Amino acid sequence: PNCIAKMSEQRGNLKQIEQKKSLRLYRRLAFVTIEIALIAAFLSYRHNITSLEQLSWLPEEKVNVETPENATQNNTDLAELLYKEVRILCWVMTTPKNHRTRAIHIKRTWGKHCNRLLFVTSEDDEELGETVVINEVEDKYEVLWPKMRIAFERIYEKYANETDWFFKADDDAYAYIENMRYFLYAYSPEMPIYFGYNLLYGGRKDEVYMSGGSGFVSSREAVRLFVESAIVNKSGCDINNHYIPDDVAIGECFRAVGVIAGDSRDVHGEARFYLFAPFMVLMPELINEPFWYFNYSFYNPRSCKDCLAKYPMAFHYISPADMYLFEFFGYEFWTIDLPTEPEEVLPKKLSWDDVVVLETDNIWNTS
Repeated sequence: PNCIAKMSEQRGNLKQIEQKKSLRLYRRLAFVTIEIALIAAFLSYRHNITSLEQLSWLPEEKVNVETPENATQNNTDLAELLYKEVRILCWVMTTPKNHRTRAIHIKRTWGKHCNRLLFVTSEDDEELGETVVINEVEDKYEVLWPKMRIAFERIYEKYANETDWFFKADDDAYAYIENMRYFLYAYSPEMPIYFGYNLLYGGRKDEVYMSGGSGFVSSREAVRLFVESAIVNKSGCDINNHYIPDDVAIGECFRAVGVIAGDSRDVHGEARFYLFAPFMVLMPELINEPFWYFNYSFYNPRSCKDCLAKYPMAFHYISPADMYLFEFFGYEFWTIDLPTEPEEVLPKKLSWDDVVVLETDNIWNTS
């Protein structure tokens, strides 16, 4: 029995020794694996450091390896050409309580792209830059029409000789001014015309006006006729009713002096001014048929994932956070090839006889 016990003990000891050897072997294999991984990572790091020396975020050499050759220069050339050829004065309707929450963010984003940016408000604010202060009327939403009328008079009187187009927007709009210049290049500022999102007042097909939310852009001649004729003669232009919606009122005044509501849609029939943020157009489940948008749009409204224009001009109901997001994706992101020469893509200049205003094609409107 003692011999059997000793043999069992020896077997147990041998088993423990083998287990310890196996454990040491596994540990060595693990260490070797880790060492190999570290060496590979170090070599990869050294290789990447060599490559990173030529990337744009290092101060020694500013080279954007992702941008096609000459793309930046071509884009700059086109933007500079249009900046000089199509001068747009932007004026934003705001109020003191929105100076810090809305207006300042427009100045820091899309407002930078205007030839001149003005804020129409009831109190001066140095941080906003140029302001048009209007104290003659109450500064509240219900009486925006007299505020707009006075603003147009003062702005035209002071800046008519240095601008071609006047873009009016609310303080929760976002505009792509370069796209607007590109579109307007085909039109003369001496044409009595304005552009925006075409709506039917009361659903009536003979009373078209541009929504004021995302904004509308008026030629110098359109504003001249409004200031020097419509307001003075008052025929067909109700300047005394302070409570009429401002966009409806100026639409009436424009019609009274022969200013036409132009068609700003692209070649695919997609709008370029929008009443809402982009997601409202891209997601049709958010808009149902009874919504007023369907019955009051002049052109047949569409809502689908392919319904946004490739070169939009303005959106409405945009938060300050989204303004910065739009600014980044609009001006820092490269997603399309650019032409070699900017002149190749500029639209043809139109004469007044070339301007065609179509009939409404809104299938939802039954009036």
